[in-house]
Amino acid sequence: NSRLLWNEADQIVHLLIEWMKECRVVQQVEAAGSWRRGKETVGDIDLLVESHQPSEVMNHFVAWEHADHVMVRGDTKTSIRGPRGVQVDMRVVEKKSFGAAWQYFTGSKEHNVRLRSRAKKLGLSINEYGVSQLDQSGAKIIAGQSEKEVYKAVGLEWIPPELRENHGEFELAENNQVPKLITLQDICGDLHMHTTATDGEATLLEMVTAAIDRGLRYIAITDHSKRVTMARGLDATRLYEQWEAIDRFNESLASEEANSLVVLKGIEVDILEKGGLDLSDEVLSHADWVVASLHYGQQQSQEQITGRLLDAVCNPYVSCIGHPTGRLINRRPPYKVDLQRIIAAAADHVTCLEINANPWRLDLDDRFAAAAKEAGVKLAISTDAHSTAGLDVMRCGILQARRAGLEARDVVNTLPLQELKDVLQKHNKTT
Repeated sequence: NSRLLWNEADQIVHLLIEWMKECRVVQQVEAAGSWRRGKETVGDIDLLVESHQPSEVMNHFVAWEHADHVMVRGDTKTSIRGPRGVQVDMRVVEKKSFGAAWQYFTGSKEHNVRLRSRAKKLGLSINEYGVSQLDQSGAKIIAGQSEKEVYKAVGLEWIPPELRENHGEFELAENNQVPKLITLQDICGDLHMHTTATDGEATLLEMVTAAIDRGLRYIAITDHSKRVTMARGLDATRLYEQWEAIDRFNESLASEEANSLVVLKGIEVDILEKGGLDLSDEVLSHADWVVASLHYGQQQSQEQITGRLLDAVCNPYVSCIGHPTGRLINRRPPYKVDLQRIIAAAADHVTCLEINANPWRLDLDDRFAAAAKEAGVKLAISTDAHSTAGLDVMRCGILQARRAGLEARDVVNTLPLQELKDVLQKHNKTT
């Protein structure tokens, strides 16, 4: 697949923006397209520059050290082939049109078609140069410098780029009901990660230190259970040993500082091929946070896989279902599962569903995460980190959640620890 994962495109976007900022005639530079909308994969990269001297901007652009070759060069638009073969389209516009151009080249196509037809009904026309009103003397541009004024000209609240897919955002924006989308700053904790006890690259201490560095208030250590033999998954004895180490950690952390990080005793327990879980309820009952995930028997029928997941959702000790569809973007399709049934059961049993923030997974995806919210299911955005650097993919999960229209209140790991524990209590009572 020639499309890049969002975070691969993101690295290129940042290099490009840094490079373009070095050009003295560049007033501002922004990226648009599917990267800006936070799509899980990106086909090509769209850059927008405000400048009065397009030819100097173009000279600077094509001199970028990572430009493979120039595909087409014009006065205000140039395309190059960049790293990993990605096409980068650069457009130069004037200040008065920057907002209109940024809106237009962000898309999506479906969103823009709807926006144009809305403008037309109001006797306006809208394109990358601005919003125009037609009168006797011709067309007069009435908005264009900022996106906000472009949307306002057609009677809409500004719409965040992640929602611009013509999936109901117009109805929200007409009524000033655009959700206050979740941000990275809303996250208090991370509830899925691994250590060297199984297949992680960092020790418990290293993961704790990295979490403190990132300002987290709590983390759950969720190493694999014994079924995952290739990761040296934990049996009950080794798990209890790890939990004792976590207890000691929490004691030493608490003595150092009143508001320090709390480490939750967790496990990523496997959902077995024949149904049931890889560790007994007796063992799981001592955990603070249990992620149940399906790693084996992915070729089974929809009925079998749905049944296995439903068992886990209904278990009183399972807090959350990990990567509920098992897909790997560009690599492996989701397994066959009736997610509507899983979502309905999760709502009944107050079981969380995960948005796994790993850029290869992003699972649940945006559409199913939106359906889960609609059903009243709480989501956990988790990194599934296998290294300290892995904690930084949280922002990829946040983007997916924003595309789903999620607000902070829809996500459990935005809660302070005590409120998270209250949610878990509720789950234990309803199952």
